[in-house]
Amino acid sequence: MVQVNKTIKKIAILILKLSVSATLFYILISKIGGNKLIENLSMVSPVAFIAAIGIYLIASYLSSLRWKLLIPKQMGKRKVFTMYMIGAFFNTCMPGIVGGDAVKAYYLSKELKKDNTSLNNKEQSDDKNHSQSQSKFAENIVAIASVFTDRYIGFSALLLISITAFPFGFKYLEGTPVKWLMPLILIIFVSVSIAIFKFRIGERLKFLLKAYEYFRLYRSRKHVLFKAFLYSLCVQISGFSAVYTLSQGLSLDISFLSILIFLPIIILISLIPVSISGIGLREGAFVFLLSTIGIAQDKSLTLSLLWFLSGVVASLWGLFEYLRYKVSFSKEIE
Repeated sequence: MVQVNKTIKKIAILILKLSVSATLFYILISKIGGNKLIENLSMVSPVAFIAAIGIYLIASYLSSLRWKLLIPKQMGKRKVFTMYMIGAFFNTCMPGIVGGDAVKAYYLSKELKKDNTSLNNKEQSDDKNHSQSQSKFAENIVAIASVFTDRYIGFSALLLISITAFPFGFKYLEGTPVKWLMPLILIIFVSVSIAIFKFRIGERLKFLLKAYEYFRLYRSRKHVLFKAFLYSLCVQISGFSAVYTLSQGLSLDISFLSILIFLPIIILISLIPVSISGIGLREGAFVFLLSTIGIAQDKSLTLSLLWFLSGVVASLWGLFEYLRYKVSFSKEIE
């Protein structure tokens, strides 16, 4: 009965998110016109669109290298990239069904169970207790903690870029309801981080207690965290570059600085969990924010859709990997 209620709840939430996305998208299309949108899409440079797909794949590879640093086991780059792309496919193309992060954590936990004594000591030969630490962790907790830390570091890099660009974009954001959004998010982010990592809020919960053991392990490996952060900066800049490339493919007069100012806000808004993959929220944010620099609504909406579509096409690599490795993963688990 409990399981049935959970299923019903998930379906209800999915329907609600679909409704929000459909409503917001319908409002935007009604204002702009479907024919105008199709016309804009047909005018984009194919080279720019293909380049954006390539940039997405490069960013995904760099993200997988970052994640690999946070996995306490020696694991091949190809295997980690495979799991990362499978997660990207579920996140982008199958939202609301199974979360991409959950998929990554699932496959990683299975990999860790195959050999929970083999650790990533290639760059950590001086850490004599590393192997002993791994044995204390349940594989699923390590998998979830690594995915969380990967996301955490990525978001930290996004905030750094946003706050660095903020003074230059203040004149564009003046008078908008999101003027102080990123500084506010930074304050909240730092406060929550201090509560979790400094004061260890939630330590009494069994799961978090185990996760803290993982965090403590990497806390003593600051050079690894620094390297992961550098990867994150490269990943974020790649994402900005993809949007800038698409804007040039549409012949829009948008500077790269404008992308640095607006895109973090757009990403943050699209992460609000009330729609499917941020559809509707992301497009509305593009239209609203780019209007402050004189970009027409139809062009802004087109740019947003192109960015999303380039991600969808690129993430299909994950579908290929999922179909290819699903059987092999299952056999290894048995």
